[in-house]
Amino acid sequence: MRFHPTIIGRPLILFVMSGFIGCWVSYQFALSWPLFLTLLGSVSLFFYLVNVPAPRQSIVKLVLIATAFAAYFVTQYAHFAYLAETGRLAQLGHLTSRFWPNLVFFTPQVNAVAAFLEGAFLLSLSLTRQASGRARWLWATATFLIGYGLLLTDSRGAWVGLAVGLLILDFRFWKSKIENLKSKIVIGLVLFFLLAYGLNSTAQTATSRLTLYRNSIYLLGDYPFTGIGLGETFALVYSRYQLLIPVPFLTYSHNLFLAVALGQGILGILAWLWLLISFYRYVWQVESAVFDTESPIFFRPAWSAVTATLIHGLFDAPQFSESHWTMPMLFALFGLTIAPVGQASCLSANDRQDACPTKSALIILIFLLPTSYFLLPTISGAWYSNWGAIYQTQADLTPDLSDSARQALNRQAIYYFEQAIQVQPTQRVAHRRLGLMALQQQDFITATYHLEIAYTQEPHNQATLKALGLAYLWTGQLTAAEPLLRQRDDLAEVIEELGTWQWWWGTQQRHDLAALAGEMAQRLRE
Repeated sequence: MRFHPTIIGRPLILFVMSGFIGCWVSYQFALSWPLFLTLLGSVSLFFYLVNVPAPRQSIVKLVLIATAFAAYFVTQYAHFAYLAETGRLAQLGHLTSRFWPNLVFFTPQVNAVAAFLEGAFLLSLSLTRQASGRARWLWATATFLIGYGLLLTDSRGAWVGLAVGLLILDFRFWKSKIENLKSKIVIGLVLFFLLAYGLNSTAQTATSRLTLYRNSIYLLGDYPFTGIGLGETFALVYSRYQLLIPVPFLTYSHNLFLAVALGQGILGILAWLWLLISFYRYVWQVESAVFDTESPIFFRPAWSAVTATLIHGLFDAPQFSESHWTMPMLFALFGLTIAPVGQASCLSANDRQDACPTKSALIILIFLLPTSYFLLPTISGAWYSNWGAIYQTQADLTPDLSDSARQALNRQAIYYFEQAIQVQPTQRVAHRRLGLMALQQQDFITATYHLEIAYTQEPHNQATLKALGLAYLWTGQLTAAEPLLRQRDDLAEVIEELGTWQWWWGTQQRHDLAALAGEMAQRLRE
């Protein structure tokens, strides 16, 4: 039986189309095309794997690749110079790798290592269980290497995902009789440690991550239809329009769903959700069909590996950042789940899905048509402001543009923002972006006008708080500016930035504004 396209093929095609749009709107094509090519290769790998006649051989090759990579990571850990990695696990990594020669040819990001290895660990564990004799020892060695590599990453999100994956993998084990009680206690304690330590460590960084997620959602609201552009576009766009600083601060959003939405817009995230819904619907049907018998070989290990990676994706998303080399592994796991070993047991389930996407699309369309009529001004305003934001981003961030080209792009941005305001007078993105442009041109009165309107629509957006606070400050309204700037999550950085403003205004012979910056910094310190 061959792969049925309605399971996951159609959303994948839509996903690739959204990736093309993400390249098209990117402010620098060179930042986007590597990820787009990786996406094309990953999708091609998926279609190859779902039609390969011997999926077990594919699983063996994938695990061997992961084992080789784990061996590289484990033996070269001390030579990678991970300055940010400290603690006992980092010390252990240095201890076990310092005797190996330096063979470093690239330095992987540690969370990317975890994303690459976690799914392969579950597959390797399954190969170990099914093997016997010398083969079992070989696969056990591979499992140990991959597991040790995962340990050294100290990726709590990966450990949480791995714990859930192990629970899925051993579903029948937990249903077995009482004679397995001792094994259940031991394995249960291991899983409890992975979950408890992972969730506890994740909770310690929850405040900063939630701030990042909230700011990223606001940023997505500026580009809902197109996204900011595929690939490594996040760093400068996030800093420039959400943090209002001219230098990169964070390189990606640390969340798989946000990364997809930001890079590929509404079409991309809808395709991604459609993909996941179709995938897990298929999984449910296969598992239901074999509920009282043995699951097809490697079916449950493969979808538990996908699940572990997706749960890790709630806390990190290297697949859509500079570590996009991890993306093929995720799509390979998708393909291995829907490979012939899993399809053979669920032909009827596969057939039942044929009409589902069309029916669902019709139901959604019937529901949205009357609703969209009432939301037309809001949708039109968001559409125009989205294109204004795209042109503004290209004007501000595209390198090697002539002054005339930048001015032309800015004129296009202003045109679309004005169109947005014409159809929706309180359009928050258009007013905030026009306010930012006025601030940049030192037209503080105009900036205040636009930013006050934006503030009424989004009083908790950190970008609006800072922009309006600065507009009030440069017009001498310190009492109005102070409470806005105090609401910033990065108050210490704002105070430091005001010191920089004080110096810079002095170099521009604007001693009045330099004095205002100094006075505001003093107020915020108190």
